[in-house]
Amino acid sequence: MTHRKRISTLAIVAMLSLVLTSPVGSPAEAKPEKGQDKVSYGTTSWVAGTQGYAIKGKVSGRKHRRVQLQVKWADGWHTIDKAKTKRKGKFKITGSLDWYGAHKLRVVAPKTRRDRALVFKTKKFKIATPWTPRGSSSSYLRMSYKGVNFQWNPCKTIKYRVNPGYAGEGAIAFTQTAVELLERATGFKTKYVGTTTSVPASRQPYQKGTDMVIAWSHQNDYPDLVQAVGLGGPGKLKAARRKSNNKPILEIKQPGVTMNMAYAASYPFTYDDPANEPMGLVLVHELGHAFRARALRGQHPGHAPG
Repeated sequence: MTHRKRISTLAIVAMLSLVLTSPVGSPAEAKPEKGQDKVSYGTTSWVAGTQGYAIKGKVSGRKHRRVQLQVKWADGWHTIDKAKTKRKGKFKITGSLDWYGAHKLRVVAPKTRRDRALVFKTKKFKIATPWTPRGSSSSYLRMSYKGVNFQWNPCKTIKYRVNPGYAGEGAIAFTQTAVELLERATGFKTKYVGTTTSVPASRQPYQKGTDMVIAWSHQNDYPDLVQAVGLGGPGKLKAARRKSNNKPILEIKQPGVTMNMAYAASYPFTYDDPANEPMGLVLVHELGHAFRARALRGQHPGHAPG
């Protein structure tokens, strides 16, 4: 019993000794001293792609001391650039910064064996986009053909259906890939809402809740497809409320694409083929006509084979 108490007492004393003798440590960071350490962030606001940051300053300590430029993200500070001091501790950090929006940046001189870390005051950088964001009153994607202006509504999600027809069920996922590629390129939002039996080449109205149809048909059913791997266009157009140059603007309402499976053997059902033009690229091309709508109702620009 006495032996156990002695061990316990020695253990407590040892623990207290460790706590009392453990170094408290100096702060990891120190504020820069006035007149000795300084930084100038320079221009902190610009349009993306036009210029970058040019930061300069002075840090106390030995020559070739490391200096870092950090940006604050959700999980903390991250170093995005660095430099070393030269004579009298002077440094300069230059680079490009095209991240849209506002970002908090700061300059840090890490701790060395002789010097404590220096953390300069945070500065906010604002990088503007070089375009007008979609959704504003002036950002409609407007086209003109033979004096007639027409456009998409950029605030609307385009609901589309696929008619797999002669291509079979596998054409559904294949078509969705093409629409996703176009969505990334244009910024428009799309939503697949199911299959359909409609064929844009027939010029018949779509079922309710459908903005666009992509059909896999055959020239035997629709003569307009003869000598065309695919046809794409805006389809139905509707007068919009807004006007341009005192002329009415037509809004694209029911665009469509009809692919001709008569050329299935000549055009590989893929998006990348080093030896032949693939069907996927033809589909994207025709979807481009539907999205950019270079033709009016009843006129279908087609992708000719060869």
